[in-house]
Amino acid sequence: MFFRRLRNRIILLTALAAASLIFSHLASAATSTVRGAAWWGDTYEYLYMDCEDDVIGDRLDVAENLNAPPPPLGFHFTTIPCSSLVHHVYLDDNGNFSGSAWNYSRGLVTFDATTTPPDGYGFNSQCPSTCNLSTNCWACYNETDQKVYGWARVVDDGAWIKLNTATTTPVQLQNWNLAASILPGHDILPGDFVGYATTSADTLSFNCESEGGGAGNCSTRDYKVYINDLKVGHMSSPNWSYSEACSLGAKKAVLHWDIKSGTQTGYEVVVDTNNILSTSTAVCWSGVKSGVASQYTVPNSDPACTNLNYNTNYHWWVRLYDQDGNPTAWYKFGTDDGHDGATVDTATDGNPDGNVQTFTTYKHEFPSPFFSWSPYTVLVGTSTAFTSSSQYYSTGSPSTPQNCVGANCTYLWSTDDLEALIGTATSATTSIIFAHATGTQVALNVTDIDAYVCSTSTTLTLNYDLPIWREVKAE
Repeated sequence: MFFRRLRNRIILLTALAAASLIFSHLASAATSTVRGAAWWGDTYEYLYMDCEDDVIGDRLDVAENLNAPPPPLGFHFTTIPCSSLVHHVYLDDNGNFSGSAWNYSRGLVTFDATTTPPDGYGFNSQCPSTCNLSTNCWACYNETDQKVYGWARVVDDGAWIKLNTATTTPVQLQNWNLAASILPGHDILPGDFVGYATTSADTLSFNCESEGGGAGNCSTRDYKVYINDLKVGHMSSPNWSYSEACSLGAKKAVLHWDIKSGTQTGYEVVVDTNNILSTSTAVCWSGVKSGVASQYTVPNSDPACTNLNYNTNYHWWVRLYDQDGNPTAWYKFGTDDGHDGATVDTATDGNPDGNVQTFTTYKHEFPSPFFSWSPYTVLVGTSTAFTSSSQYYSTGSPSTPQNCVGANCTYLWSTDDLEALIGTATSATTSIIFAHATGTQVALNVTDIDAYVCSTSTTLTLNYDLPIWREVKAE
């Protein structure tokens, strides 16, 4: 009985291997490998997306095959993955799927188009690029709505699998932006699939987190379909706000990236005024750093990253290292090259030079607001004079403070005493009559000629004026 089953299994694997050579598609445009398994119900069990994930052969230590002792005592008889049956599923730069998955009972399931699907490619309008017979495509992914559209097909019997089902949880793929979670409240990472595909028989669940609507299912049957490759999906810079420039200096930038899929164990950053990537001549080269950091601040203590210049445009690149220590391609800020259809990178400086591939440092340091008041003891109901002695910086003297005079600075005085009377709130000097004897805050905003603004404030302890006592002789 055992050898008859073994012979039949070898015949099956030989046939599947031959079929995989015909239907599996190693497209040159494919850049992401789809891994893991979907659950095809109790009848068919797992649909494996890549042969590296396959469980093939007589698993004699599994209860339904043989009542063997539990591992490690149970006898294993399995085929080495990808040795006799080679199949892969890919998602390319254009958002199109290709290749073949495999199920123990149904055989190969292909994403490579050989005929028109049941809806006549009605879903093609949802695809980022053309998905039809001419592109050998049956299914696509739209990162904007994070949904998968189209079909796959069982090679053996031609049964169709619809990926954009009418269920409440269709097949979706989480992009880099976890704030736009495809399954809020669940353990979903960038690059994870969730949801259900439908067939004429059982549905396919792409993630145990979405099966039955609860994460508890993963404790008994842990599976998911996911993108294996480590990829960057979104970059932003310089991420340096006015308040940070006021308190920590204007010549800084925080270079941020988001992971689209995969596992990061290290990173490397290059910053340069030149558009050509070079670690030897760069303004800043971080070297290879270990860890899962998602941002890098320049300048810093690294020997090659000690300075930036004012009013300068910088290009920057990042590459990551995966769990095996392998680097990704270099990702360049502001370009879609290598981003696998990613959302456009974000320039947080308003893109002053008109070049989406650079960030620009501030023109000079920000104003330094400062004020004094008289009399020093502030009394409720009496007038207190406030005088600015602030400083500003200019393009000609970006790091040298100059006293605010004339139109070089504009002012705005305010207080949290809402009933206080402020004289001229927009002049260098003003007067305030306070209405309440409390700890009251007075603030001054100073704006320079380049609209850079900083503020300072102080909390005053206010008192009532003592009454005038006059002794009156008793009559």
